[in-house]
Amino acid sequence: MIWVEAAGYQRVLQVDLEVNGLMAAEGPREVSWQVEYPLTRALTIEVLTLIHMAPQDLGGIVPLAMDTEILNTAVLTGRTVAVPVKVVTVGTDGAVSDVTEAVECRSTDEQVIKVSERCDYVYVNGKESRGSRKVLLNFTYSFLSTQLEMSVWMPRLPLVIDVADPELSQIKGWRVPPSLGSRRYERVTDDQPEAAERPEGCVPQYQSSSVRVLTHFVAEADDSGDEDGPGQPHFLLGSDWQVEVTQLVKDFLKVEQPTVVQLTDAQILIGMNPGTTKIKVCRYEHFSDV
Repeated sequence: MIWVEAAGYQRVLQVDLEVNGLMAAEGPREVSWQVEYPLTRALTIEVLTLIHMAPQDLGGIVPLAMDTEILNTAVLTGRTVAVPVKVVTVGTDGAVSDVTEAVECRSTDEQVIKVSERCDYVYVNGKESRGSRKVLLNFTYSFLSTQLEMSVWMPRLPLVIDVADPELSQIKGWRVPPSLGSRRYERVTDDQPEAAERPEGCVPQYQSSSVRVLTHFVAEADDSGDEDGPGQPHFLLGSDWQVEVTQLVKDFLKVEQPTVVQLTDAQILIGMNPGTTKIKVCRYEHFSDV
């Protein structure tokens, strides 16, 4: 029987293949073909056809991620940020199977995001150099391939250190115990002796100020058809908004001259003595200072 397939081509033969039950059920197999014309006994050139075998009739594979966006806070903390991934096959009969452990995977740009050897999670570990609105991860199972699209947001460096009041003045008429943990204040009045004549143990009280660390989270634009044009960064919350990352970098906040200003665990700056100093985020030299 002859079926018309396309202009210039006709289907004249259909062959049904049966798999030997002793063979492995998965993987590619090569089949050699030749056509012998009955009248002339002429043979065509031998042709090799690669046939992919699977335990079931597969319609496709689908990577499923818990989230398709990652904030790369690993750059700030050194702690890996990971998102679990599962890869499933979908059969033509609608059956779904988890094949995560059997797939192969790779990131198209490891400067943005990486994928685990077992393909069960994607991650950033702080060694990345940029973010991206659209980075692709490739997953392959048998003869089927697909991609997972992710967005990675990178903190912009240097960070911004925001001090509510950068000038901490001495509070006239107040003295406190040297210990920062004490909350007992001594009111100094005009009829009290001068500092040299007062009992030892109290020092002048200076103003205090809160400190915050802020940054933008940005991602590079996709060069293909991005309305903002290639190379233009995208801001997670818009260019007018910054994200507070104080709690992420608090262990790296340092005061250059602690005899002038001390920083408490609650990220409060307390004046100690007259002078000037700098506050830095010291994880990397280029992080920031103020």
